[in-house]
Amino acid sequence: MRGTVLTVSLAAVRDDLAAALEETLRLTRRLAEDARDTEVPVAELVAQATMLGRLDQRREELIGELRRTASAGIRATKPGPPIREVVLGALDELGWPQNARFLEEYLWAKHQLQLDSRAFASLRRDELRAWGRAPGARSAYVVPALNPDGSANPRWLTSSAWDLPQRVIASAETERLFDLQKILALRVRGSRGPLGTLLERYVTQILAIEPPPVSASATTTRAWRTHVRSHTAALIEVIRSCDDEDRGQIAAGLASLPDRDRIWGREA
Repeated sequence: MRGTVLTVSLAAVRDDLAAALEETLRLTRRLAEDARDTEVPVAELVAQATMLGRLDQRREELIGELRRTASAGIRATKPGPPIREVVLGALDELGWPQNARFLEEYLWAKHQLQLDSRAFASLRRDELRAWGRAPGARSAYVVPALNPDGSANPRWLTSSAWDLPQRVIASAETERLFDLQKILALRVRGSRGPLGTLLERYVTQILAIEPPPVSASATTTRAWRTHVRSHTAALIEVIRSCDDEDRGQIAAGLASLPDRDRIWGREA
């Protein structure tokens, strides 16, 4: 019964998305025609553009709903491990601390699992409560990174199973390292797909390198990815030449903290 409800819901969302896209196409064509018509007032063009903006917002809302519904359907038909284990698995795949927003996007692109980034704060609280009930009972917990003074930096999520230097933020360069690792972790082969488009967006955001055009050949796209990976790896090597030592020294200073503080961060 639940599967039937999800299927109906998914179909309804797809219909709504199709309707929104068709309306967007209609209004875009009209705006293009009116933009060439010198008799159409500028105020009218602005009004049409504003309507397009609202449709774009509606499209993004429907895409989010589509992702949530599809994810729920996958979890209902193929129950997987608890969310905490999925997040820990993703962190291990990525290899370095990551922020909730990227983890949300990565889990969707790689596993078609929709986990709202706001849910990560609740997950961390659940993990802390579980640790408080039985410290160390689990092999790993989703925990925050640590600032140089040992306080928690909840912007970056880590695994408690990692070595302390891997969980420490020494400076802004460390955070730059974490961002660059996003690119290196997104190993894309074949067509663009969800992982490919995610890679292109973060390359544009982090490195300010524009992706190949939509019409680019597979050969051109592969060459772009190879260039991006080698460039990113070189940048990471430069940062780590100093940052590894800095993080190691900070971690050595924090190693004597009580277990609770070393894992979850000192209380402010």
